[in-house]
Formats: sequence, structure tokens, C-alpha cells
Amino acid sequence: MSGQSPDVRVLLADADPVSLAVAANVLETAGVSVVGKATDPAQAIEMARTNQPTVVVIDVALGGMGAPVTAKRLRELPGQRIEVVALAGFNEVNQLGDMVASGTGAYVIKGKPAELVAAVRAVSTGSGLLSAEASRPVLEEIQNLYDRERARNGELEQMVTQLQALSVTDWLTGLKNHGYFFDRLSEELERSRRYDRPLAVIMADLDDFKRINDSYGHAAGDAVLRAIGEVFRNQLREVDVACRVGGEEFGVIMPETDSDGAFQAAERLRLAAHEAAVPGVGSVKLSLGVAVFPNDAGARDELVAEADQALYLAKHQGKDKVVLAGSRADAPVEAAKDPLDPAVGGLLNAMRLRAPQTAEHSLRVADLATELGKRIGLNAAGVKMVKTAALLHDIGRLTLPDVILNSTGPLTDADWELIRRHPRNAFEMLNGLVPPEVANVVLTHHEHLDGTGYPSQLSGDQIPLPARMVLVCDAYDAMISHRLYRGAKSSSTAIEELFAAADSQLDRDVVAAFAKMMDEERANVIELPLSQAG
Repeated sequence: MSGQSPDVRVLLADADPVSLAVAANVLETAGVSVVGKATDPAQAIEMARTNQPTVVVIDVALGGMGAPVTAKRLRELPGQRIEVVALAGFNEVNQLGDMVASGTGAYVIKGKPAELVAAVRAVSTGSGLLSAEASRPVLEEIQNLYDRERARNGELEQMVTQLQALSVTDWLTGLKNHGYFFDRLSEELERSRRYDRPLAVIMADLDDFKRINDSYGHAAGDAVLRAIGEVFRNQLREVDVACRVGGEEFGVIMPETDSDGAFQAAERLRLAAHEAAVPGVGSVKLSLGVAVFPNDAGARDELVAEADQALYLAKHQGKDKVVLAGSRADAPVEAAKDPLDPAVGGLLNAMRLRAPQTAEHSLRVADLATELGKRIGLNAAGVKMVKTAALLHDIGRLTLPDVILNSTGPLTDADWELIRRHPRNAFEMLNGLVPPEVANVVLTHHEHLDGTGYPSQLSGDQIPLPARMVLVCDAYDAMISHRLYRGAKSSSTAIEELFAAADSQLDRDVVAAFAKMMDEERANVIELPLSQAG
């Protein structure tokens, strides 16, 4: 197999001779050397001593001392470094969790040749693989292991603490994230209620951020977000909590702070943003809304909604300003954004941890799909549905091994076979978490009009309109984004390529609506010469 290291040597351990023969054929066909086939634990350990394998693929139903003990003893053989892949039949999935404490590096299901090959490749390079079907018992066992060992295992305690810190930190700005904001706000609100003390919330949004991305590129947009993160860190007190709660939206929790104090703090943030000049972009501006407990609201979500409403009033009144909750405008103000559903937010946070660039791509696709939905004429429920589907369209990539998920070079046929399964994996992950129509859009967003897409080769009107919309937005953002193996394409070039794929892969009407939307957006962008920036 192209790209496979010749040093990978695999020993198979399975009591079923048929399964041994099938696994050996799969690996040898892929160019992987199989150095032994054992039918019981003792034979596996003896073969490991003499044949010196680097990877052992072990069936979880292996008899004798059992697969977990066998795997542990194999990994403890002196003078050898052996990685373990656990293999289970569909009716043995629950036994996979028993392998966690043995040091197993990958967990896959029988009957899936590409996953077996990918698992062997992954553990051989120091990574791992957790297939979608194996995830539940393995993750449950990890939690059980942590619960049992926490009191006496300081190393595991430190690992969990580090993971918890990562799970609440925004990877780009270093501020806390969406989930942490709402959890911490609940705690601070309870404390303020108990001691009858004020609590302020500031919601802030970068003005014209989409224009920055469209005019200067997403790398410049990321630089702006990092700069604003520094503004929040430098201008707030240690007791204040600053979080990135959305693409370009920030939230601040300020204990023991009344309206006057919060307004002054928000004004400092606004002015400091002017000074945070970003090379190639220049100064940036913030709109901010302020709400205070108990004067403006008594419950968490109501308090955020009041601050959000004030923020959008600031936008309505011309941007680059601070507005207190309860202020009035001469014209109606658009409704405040709904916070992300907790399940959606949690899945996006998981994506940020494993593949931060993919998570940011999903946020951008959601912005494009939301605006496109409005242009096409979807009702409010339809726009919300397509936005949620766009946010989650790549969530199935969480099931891919690291070597594929973070690859920067060409992929093999086996890699692509795994990638083409990510929409179906996502559909299974989302079952019961989101409305069925959202999950169906995620499942079908890689289908093509001519039936050449995946995973089901649907064609024409068999593909839901929202899925056709997400595919266009996904393709556009991928083309204008920088990759290590190619530069970013211009917006006009990307749209030309969208039209070139119309009627075969893409819906021409959707492409035309998207192109019109982008033309109108570019017409509203004020192009600043780079010599004036900074």
C-alpha cells in the first residue's frame, strides 16, 4: 500500500480461524506484513517473543486469560514496543470497553476492512482510532476508570484537569468558550442572588467582521479575533470572565458591578479595540450591550437576552457604541440571536478540540448558509434549520483517525473510503440530539445532482434543498481558505468554479442565488489600501 511503512509487522490473535484468514488477507492486500496468526493467548505471547511484531490485532472474545490481560502482557514484554488494536464483532461491541486499561490504541469493528487498515496505520505512527460503533463502550469505560482511580491516581487526575481546561478554552483567542460562559454565569448569578449583589453581563460583537474576512481573508480575520482577545484580557479585572461565545461575538461576566461600572468597562473595551490595529487590516470596532442583575433581568437566559438586545440596538444605531439594556430606538430592532442549543454547542466544542480549523470552517459555512437561506426565501424555521445543519455538517469527521483528520498531503483510497463515511457517522451521532430534518441535511450534504456524491448516490430532487445549499457554501469556503498544499482562491475564481460544477454536482439555481448574494456583499465592502492599515 502506498505510504505504508515497511517496518509495520502485525500479529493476529483470534480463536476463529476464518476471522484470522480474513484479517490476514485484508492487511496483506493493503501491503501490511502479517508475521503470525495465534488462536489463543499463550500462542500469541510466544509468537510475539519470537516474531517481534510491532502491532497486535486482538479479538476481544479471545478465550483463556482473556483479551485485556493478553493485551497487557504483550505490551509488557521486555525489549519490545507493541501497540494493540482491539477488534470486535457487532454483537461483541460492549466488550471493547474492557480493553481500555490494557493500553489498547485503536478500537474497530469486524467486517470493515478500511477501518482495520487505518487502525494499524494509526497505532504504528503513535496515534489511535476509535470507530463510531466502538465509541460508546470505550468512552463509558474511560469514565468508569476515572471514577475508580481518581482518589489514588494523581497522574490521571492531572490529565483530567488539563482536558477540562482545554474543553472550556477557545483555541483561537485563549479566552473561555461558549459552554463555560453559560455555566459560569449560572454560578455567579446564584451567588449574586444569595448575597443580594449586582452582576453585569456585557455582550460584544465585532462590527463588519464578515467584510474583513471577505476583503482580507480568513487569516486576517483570525488575527483580528486574537487581537480582540488581548483587548479583553488587558482591559478587564481578574474577577471578570471574558469568553468567545460565537464566531465574532464575546461575552463578559462582571461580578459586583452595577450599570455605571459595566458601562465604563464596556466603553474601555470599545476604545481599546480602536487601538488594537491589526497589520493589513487596521483598527477594528466593537458594538456592546450591557445588562445588570437584578434591575434588567432575574434569570440567566433573560439577562443574556437583555444584553444581546442592547447589543443589537447598538448595531442598529450605527455600530461602534455601548448601549444599556432598556434603551429605546426610533426604529424597530431585529431580535437578538438565540444562544446555540447546548447539544450543538457541545459538539462544536468537541470539534474545536480535535480539529479547530474544521470548527472555524463550520462557523463560516453556517454564516453563509444562513444568509443564503434568507435570500432564497426560507421562513424563519427553515433558516434556523439550515444554519444548524451547516454548523454540524462536518461533525462526522470526529470519527476519523488523527492521521486522516489532520492530514496535509495526498490521501490514499482507504483514507477516502473512511472520509466518505463521515456523513453517515454524523447522522448516527446526531440521532435524537437534533431534529430529524437537520440530521438528514447533514447526511445528504455531499450528494451530487448527477448521483456521483456520497454516501447514498442520491440525485436531483432526492437531495433536500438545504443540503444543496450547504454543499455550495461548503465548497466556496473551502476554495477561498488557505491550505498547506495550496493557496486560497479569490472569491471570483471560486464562484466561477461553482458555476462550472452547476448541473452536475451543484444546483444551478442555488449557485446563482449564492453568486448574487456575494456580489451584493462585495459591493458594500470598502476596500482599504494596505498602506493605510496599521
